[in-house]
Amino acid sequence: MKKLMSILLSLMLLTFSAAFASAEANETVTLEYPASLQMLGYTDPVVLENRPQRVVVMSTAPVLTLYELGVNMIAIPQTSVVTWPEDLAENAEQLAVTMNSNFDIETVVAMEPDLVLMGYTSQETYGAALEDVGIPVYYVDAGHTVSYESIKAQTQLLIDAFAPASEVGENIMQRFADLEERLMELNVKLEGKTCMVLQSSPPAHYIQTADGTLGSMCRMIGLTNVYENDTSSMVQIDYELALDYDPDVVLAVGRSATGEEHQALMLEDFENNHDYWYAIDAIANGDMICLPVTYCSTAGIHVIDNINNLADLIEAHFAK
Repeated sequence: MKKLMSILLSLMLLTFSAAFASAEANETVTLEYPASLQMLGYTDPVVLENRPQRVVVMSTAPVLTLYELGVNMIAIPQTSVVTWPEDLAENAEQLAVTMNSNFDIETVVAMEPDLVLMGYTSQETYGAALEDVGIPVYYVDAGHTVSYESIKAQTQLLIDAFAPASEVGENIMQRFADLEERLMELNVKLEGKTCMVLQSSPPAHYIQTADGTLGSMCRMIGLTNVYENDTSSMVQIDYELALDYDPDVVLAVGRSATGEEHQALMLEDFENNHDYWYAIDAIANGDMICLPVTYCSTAGIHVIDNINNLADLIEAHFAK
């Protein structure tokens, strides 16, 4: 009798699970666009009659959010900006990014996805081709510089589409709230502190404004950028003008996997023009924080970890 009851209970659980999965798959999914993309003309939401089961993501921006929401991704982009969770990296095919010369949109079509997410800047080159063969495409803000506000708004809309009123969605948005509370306190501590932001591949050096990827993170933390430019968020450094900036700290980012590796490259290059670089007091005094490639561009909710880690480094630096 006990064995029979156990079998019956197992069958009931399997039936319930199958029914739940079927109901979930049959749910209508509505993907709204954030205000930033609506201003660019993306006003009509993408409406799917069923929850997608074969999702291809061609932009790093939404991957981690979709992963936490349990969306089944069969393909994701290759990237050096963020390390994908191990199980995701193993189970999803990793595609060359669209800027890569060997990217082929036919590869995506052959996967027979029921939803593709891509950066809006790829609509004309690749999005239209997918839409022409009946594949739904949802466009996201993407590129080297995607604002924190855009990432937050996009994340909320993905939650609304795939896991509304869920605990996992609430936990994701709480991480944004916790970060913002920390930043309010840090802004008070760092009031008046200035920074210069370099993005370098020695011997080439570029300088960012407060609108650059790393520059915007520094602004959120409470640092005032010494460089301003209304026409571009990053330009090649003007060596003569830079001598007059006098920042409290220099933030330097490059293509290295670690901050230590990038620091070694920077210091080696500085020695090749010692008199110039060490005429900048912050560099001469060792007031430089070097960062890895993960700070060159944003990758969706990974920005929360990036800003928190940067805040740790800056707090420790000024506490010395």
